[in-house]
Amino acid sequence: MAVIEDVLAQCKEAAENPAAVLDKHLAAGKKVVGVGPYYMPEELVTAAGAVPFGVWGRVGAAEGARKYFPPFYCSIVQTTLEMGMDGTLDKLCGLMTSGLCDTLRGASQNYKVGMPHVPQIYVSQPQNRTSDGGKVYTLEAYKEAKRRVEEATGAIITDEALAEANKVHNAWRAAMREFVKQAGLHPAEVSISDRVNVINAGYYMDKPEHTELVNKLNAALAELPASQDGYTKIVLSGIYEDIPALEQILGDNKYDVVADDLAKESRAFSRVVPEEGDPLQALATSFVNLNGDSILYDPQKSHVSKVVDLAKQNGAQGVVLFLAQFCDPEEFDAPFVMKACKDAGIPAVSVQIDQSTESYEQVRTQLETFTDMVH
Repeated sequence: MAVIEDVLAQCKEAAENPAAVLDKHLAAGKKVVGVGPYYMPEELVTAAGAVPFGVWGRVGAAEGARKYFPPFYCSIVQTTLEMGMDGTLDKLCGLMTSGLCDTLRGASQNYKVGMPHVPQIYVSQPQNRTSDGGKVYTLEAYKEAKRRVEEATGAIITDEALAEANKVHNAWRAAMREFVKQAGLHPAEVSISDRVNVINAGYYMDKPEHTELVNKLNAALAELPASQDGYTKIVLSGIYEDIPALEQILGDNKYDVVADDLAKESRAFSRVVPEEGDPLQALATSFVNLNGDSILYDPQKSHVSKVVDLAKQNGAQGVVLFLAQFCDPEEFDAPFVMKACKDAGIPAVSVQIDQSTESYEQVRTQLETFTDMVH
């Protein structure tokens, strides 16, 4: 238990104090590049000798950003610009962003204007990525991203460095996939907040350092018997869950997250980069091969069946869909996910969340009612 408590404490410190982690990187002489959602080729940053640093907005209001965005833009985009405007992102040497949804695509231009002191590294990933043209386009986009990372960091990215970075990030994502599994088996040892802290720490810490910690945690948890008795086993779906008020509600209801389909969590850990051949081509291929995500073009809507399969495979008693306000791809999929769960006989509830929302008492009531329903 000492190992578990120590690792959880270190991850909590990093997750709750990202500014201190950033300063630590800078004090070590490393440059830091902000990495936004989704599926960014952050391996390029590592290959440049810099540190990729997760930027997914923050909990709180976005007042200044409203000068640039309409109120129906999602809170991730709004609060990220707010961070850029109030100086939070000043120490970054660049910010890598995507255009995988309509909101992010427009946001990249407003970021240029709203925080001109933070160089933008825009990665133009295609939605129709599996066609021959899509594959070529992805590779060319990654070549451009590589050039922009080199400009931001002042380093040259060699094939050898990128190949090693691909391995480093593959190892980290594998450790995180195992952590999600172990945390689901051991809710008594790893609380909802602990789980979120371990995941968020990985967005701020140096990847090899975090991987080593998570592997120690996974090994210690694997030696213990499962501690799921008395907990309600659920699958989480959506974009994110790391809002303290939500974590508190989930914990109060004694939920055990046995699996998740969250963009900031297990979806982000699903990518595997081939470790043979040209490393940049391999990085592009890892994006092309992605599937089962509301954000990605998929006429078969495998994302919907994926949620149901996760619930069945992990013996979940229900699915909780955290529907991020103004997230069009998630809102489009939500009715299909809810229907698929109903057809499969899996209780499901959809609750609306937003990083700028102050009160979650209505969500508390919804989840308390849901808990009673599944028992």
